[in-house]
Amino acid sequence: MPDCYIALGGNQGNVRETFSLALERLNRHPEITLINTSQWVETAPVGSQTDATFLNGAARLSTSLAPEALLAEFQAVETELGRVREVRWSARTLDLDLLLYDQLVFESAGLLIPHPAFWYRRFVLDPLTEIAPDLLHPLKKVTIKQLRDRLLKRPFIFSIAGLSSGKAEALMEAVQPRFPDVLFTCWELTENMPQAEEPALIAWLGTPDSATNWDSLPVLPRLDLSKGDDMTEQIVHTLQSALDFQ
Repeated sequence: MPDCYIALGGNQGNVRETFSLALERLNRHPEITLINTSQWVETAPVGSQTDATFLNGAARLSTSLAPEALLAEFQAVETELGRVREVRWSARTLDLDLLLYDQLVFESAGLLIPHPAFWYRRFVLDPLTEIAPDLLHPLKKVTIKQLRDRLLKRPFIFSIAGLSSGKAEALMEAVQPRFPDVLFTCWELTENMPQAEEPALIAWLGTPDSATNWDSLPVLPRLDLSKGDDMTEQIVHTLQSALDFQ
């Protein structure tokens, strides 16, 4: 049966007990087997919707369920254990995210595999590295441990792509005070510099007719932040996920 990796998170109620109940419930399903779990770790919340510390972890499952059926089972368990879906990044009793389903690359209206954001989130990568360090990311083509270790390198270089140099400079000036130790760069000004180090993350904020095309960016560090309304908020959330681990 396919191996699947999931992330668990929560910051309301007795989260350790909730995690245990959720995994027991999944393991009782005739088509799901719990293989192992990481340790549970306390992590800083992302965004401003809650200030309560989260508990996070990862688990490996074996299942004969198709990806969408597995997701439906996760959502049923979340609901049974008190999850209320309201504001993004808000407090919650339980979050179950499907990260990987073997090496499958899959997209439907309600599901993307691999999970599109876990590769730059420390609160996911640290526990996942504990149980699957050598597992290959099917799109980034490096291991889970390599993805995590990229986020540990200092200085942490964050590059903005797809904007004019003036807009990029203004955006960097707005965000820099929140992250004084991050080295912000404009991709278009550094991509051809012979001694330039590869950024840990490249945030593409452009449109299809931008001077820099999404497809021209290196696959490993690129992430698409072009679809949101508030570019500053998106960058803050991204950097909190990558840096503000504990």
